[in-house]
Amino acid sequence: MIKAILTLFLLVVGAAPVLADKAPFADIHLHYNWDQEEVVEPAKAVQILQDHNVVLAVVFSTPTPNALKLVSQDGVRIIHFFSPYISVRNRNSWFRDEQVLVEAREGLQSGKYTGIGELHVVPGLGPRRDDKVLQGLLKLAAEFNVPFNIHTEAASHSFFKPICQQYSDVRFLWAHAGGLLPPEDAVSIFKVCPNVWIELSAKDPWHYGGLADDDGKLKENWKKVLLQYPDRFMVGTDPVWNAHQRDRWYEADEGWLHYDKFINFHRNWLGQLPKQVEEKIRLTNALEFFSKKPGNHSSN
Repeated sequence: MIKAILTLFLLVVGAAPVLADKAPFADIHLHYNWDQEEVVEPAKAVQILQDHNVVLAVVFSTPTPNALKLVSQDGVRIIHFFSPYISVRNRNSWFRDEQVLVEAREGLQSGKYTGIGELHVVPGLGPRRDDKVLQGLLKLAAEFNVPFNIHTEAASHSFFKPICQQYSDVRFLWAHAGGLLPPEDAVSIFKVCPNVWIELSAKDPWHYGGLADDDGKLKENWKKVLLQYPDRFMVGTDPVWNAHQRDRWYEADEGWLHYDKFINFHRNWLGQLPKQVEEKIRLTNALEFFSKKPGNHSSN
């Protein structure tokens, strides 16, 4: 199925005209949650992606099936991962609900979902690395050979390292470069886990890792690592807003209305890289990643 999807993506890339300042883009960190649908209907969300020449879009949602509404609008462009947030109520307690494993298996077996995530693992809040539901999802990722998007907010890469080492056959997408970790932590993970790719999803210069300064200039420490490991990075917009406020239960999430700002932030810092590296991170790494076979991990 992944091979067929990739073929269609390549056809899209080859056939679609390149819009001014809008080279084909793989956005591998999107959400389409219940409160986002209140603001932007599925057809409009897909139109936003098309307008920005996004040819591959990985979507997570709360509740889990919500992003299937985007798939129904565009089954070529959209890849939907299984989210453990199977209801609005279990967003912070998913690891206490074993029904998550039942629905994950059913969804992966049916081919409805082609990955697992985004899944938040926050030291001090949960779950523990040995949690039954977390371990069950990791085993399902290995069994079905699907990518696993994990979001960690640890103070060090050492929290994630035992997970990627234990599940060496799972292809991990490490969300937001591990959170607020410096690029040196990325290098430390790359050296011990060849099955990890980092996705640099952020909404602005102040989110997740500080890729750029206030003027949008790519920071030298990140540039050095991107040039050193050009095959191990991808990018996403993570359209959640206002992201500086948590759990805004009192109003809907209008992140999709700001999509142009988010994607332009990334196009700007990507444009400061050599063309070949820029193209890998913007597009071709993701196309290759989603066509990988069992055991076919990068060793760069």
